[in-house]
Amino acid sequence: MKRYPLITFFVLAFLLTWFVWGTSIAEQNGLISWHIPQSLAFWLGLPIASFGTAALTGGWPAVKDLLLRIIRVVVNPIWYAVALFLPAVLVTLGVLLGSLLGTPAAVGVAVPASALVGLLAFNAWMWLLTEETAWRGFALPRLQSRFNPLTASVILGVIWAVWHLPLFFIKDSFQSQIPFLGFFLSTVATSVLIGWLFNHAKGSVLIAALFHAVMDVGIAFTGVMSSGALLFWGFITLQVIAALAVSMNLLRLKRFERYPLEPAQA
Repeated sequence: MKRYPLITFFVLAFLLTWFVWGTSIAEQNGLISWHIPQSLAFWLGLPIASFGTAALTGGWPAVKDLLLRIIRVVVNPIWYAVALFLPAVLVTLGVLLGSLLGTPAAVGVAVPASALVGLLAFNAWMWLLTEETAWRGFALPRLQSRFNPLTASVILGVIWAVWHLPLFFIKDSFQSQIPFLGFFLSTVATSVLIGWLFNHAKGSVLIAALFHAVMDVGIAFTGVMSSGALLFWGFITLQVIAALAVSMNLLRLKRFERYPLEPAQA
């Protein structure tokens, strides 16, 4: 395990979360009469995978590194602004694009404006402790010890997208209502954007979580991915364009992110 921390992490992340989601799939197909709450895939599966692998493969130094990334708040204020406003700009452009294409976005239908602040706060807290700690806090620095930041972000985006695959088979999930290819492209583009932010913001998981939260809530509030196929693909095109725009900057960064793990922790 100490020799292969990334493989250990990814195996645990997939097994623990897919088992939870698998019970919902099995129940809806009449194979069992119960299921584990789907949220536990996030709240238990991913933290066990990230902190458990850190402890097993790097001991306290690796766990400490992960904890410090979560509470790393002292970064250039511009990256807070980018994390908050870039996804807001993208979804706003998506709404405008929908108007131009004749497929208006269903703004405020799935999520009312009155719920935005609370939903943003909850999502930021959730992604901070679950997905972003796992994907950016644990996995990305280790991938970047082997690949440049752009390649590492793309690889992680592919894995991140595939990790969501069981959700496409669970009725009433967001993923079950959209094409996997579109979600795949969206997730890889998002991974590149978050990787760009993460590397410029001292490896702060908080910055990554803020971007993730605003993007998810913005998509839900505006309906840019659920208001018809034309707008769906149009919005994904905007995400891909944004990812391509930061790719050259991400490619020019040093092989290791600015606040890497010590070699003994990698």
